[in-house]
Amino acid sequence: MKQQAAIALALFAAACSPSKSTVEEEQPGRAQKAPLRYYEATLNPSDYDEDITNLQSVHPEDSQFVELNIPKDSVSVEEEILQGFRIQIFASASIDEANSTRISATMRLAQDSVYVVYDPPVYKVRVGDFPSRYTANQRLPLLIEKGYPDAWVVPDRIVQRKITRIPRQ
Repeated sequence: MKQQAAIALALFAAACSPSKSTVEEEQPGRAQKAPLRYYEATLNPSDYDEDITNLQSVHPEDSQFVELNIPKDSVSVEEEILQGFRIQIFASASIDEANSTRISATMRLAQDSVYVVYDPPVYKVRVGDFPSRYTANQRLPLLIEKGYPDAWVVPDRIVQRKITRIPRQ
């Protein structure tokens, strides 16, 4: 009985031990790969500082930066409030719905300004700053195509931005 238990234990131990027959052992002349933890433990970044110094001495023009003094013009943005038109795409009594619509419209219509206007008791989401009804009507089909079938042009106060360049002397 003890002999059978000893044999069973030996067979069990042999079956559970890891066998290491890898491709690297079968191919002569090929180096075995070390585990990553070996490289992490033995890496010393300061060993490579000398190589960087040698490269900088070989190519000194690459290690020096030439600073260019190019005069830059200043830009001024002037905002003017005018009577114009916007396209209303959504209206709701809930500010949360209006804000979520504004966020999705901002993502869909990156080139247009999107506003939430509160006209009690309704929050309205409006797009664009159009100086004339004609320009707003030109933009309207694109908004309908982008998923706002109930969009319509409304008169509103708009923000007209003018960018002026101020040359530096």
